[in-house]
Amino acid sequence: MYRFSIDRAKDRPDPRVLLHRSYYAHDVPRLMALCRLLGHKPVVDGYDSKYGPEEHRRSRWVACDRCGVRPDPQGSLSPDEWNLGQPYTGPMTGTWTPGTSSRNIDAYRPTTPGRAPGPWPDKPTGVLGAELIIGRSHSIGADIKVGNAGSEHVLAAHIGLGPLGALYVHTEHFGQWVQRRFNPTGYESRETGFSIYEGDLSWKLWAKRDSWSKTDPKWMRGSFSIDPRHHLLGPRKNRKVSETEKVPAVVRMPEGDTHDVLVHLEQWETRRTRGRARTYWTAEWACEAGIPVRNHDWKGNETYSCAWGIEGVTPDNPRWPYILAAKAAEQCTRDRARYDYRAPETA
Repeated sequence: MYRFSIDRAKDRPDPRVLLHRSYYAHDVPRLMALCRLLGHKPVVDGYDSKYGPEEHRRSRWVACDRCGVRPDPQGSLSPDEWNLGQPYTGPMTGTWTPGTSSRNIDAYRPTTPGRAPGPWPDKPTGVLGAELIIGRSHSIGADIKVGNAGSEHVLAAHIGLGPLGALYVHTEHFGQWVQRRFNPTGYESRETGFSIYEGDLSWKLWAKRDSWSKTDPKWMRGSFSIDPRHHLLGPRKNRKVSETEKVPAVVRMPEGDTHDVLVHLEQWETRRTRGRARTYWTAEWACEAGIPVRNHDWKGNETYSCAWGIEGVTPDNPRWPYILAAKAAEQCTRDRARYDYRAPETA
């Protein structure tokens, strides 16, 4: 077993955050008391899909129905002979069965039929992880996730306390008994929890994590306002009142590189059914090629473009395009300093 941690505060420096760090423990031994006492319970695992090439849409292998551990190798069974969830009663030798063409033998493709599962691993291990924030957090709420058959994180949970901080935890391989009992098929993780954001209380009860359907029952997810102003003055609505034309400008970075951008202003109004309206201006800039702020050796430099609210800048000031270009340069310069950006050398 080995442990390590990562300081996340260096990527998002914030004076209101006292600690932002991730902790990991790898190769943690799994207990699996029942399996160690009674032995593993082999069943046929795999998937049936309607996507991809025909020969890759169905696959079968072997796993323990209690702890989720797979033999090594996991096996590659014929989908026509074995059903998902069926107890496996065949050999566990890890050898190729007679009659399989040697031209199709590929130990790394589980869709190749004819390979029996191997022996069970002697010392199965897993990973435990946590992320701790002390100080300002963007979340108030709590939730628990049960992963799907292909999830990297089998179980995960979090609790957010707003200005006090937040805690996130997850497991890899640990908790497979829970996953196999409550979410054994498909590739949709399930969440249960609640959150509070901008005066609304939202909840999820065994809801799909990454998708939504109109056929989902109403009790599965929903929200309602807990802001007294919503009930006394009515819901808050925003609408765009006017906007300027997009004006070209030039962002000049301290490293000497320049970038052509388009800037414009938008006037918005926010109001409730009863009460006074408030108007404000927002500014947006866009750079087609992007302004690089972070180096990546293998996927290219990260570029940046954003929109933000600005007070005191209106179309009445004829120099507003230059003000926005200067603010864009300031924001990108801060990001370059945060990520220790290195400008490419020029000939």
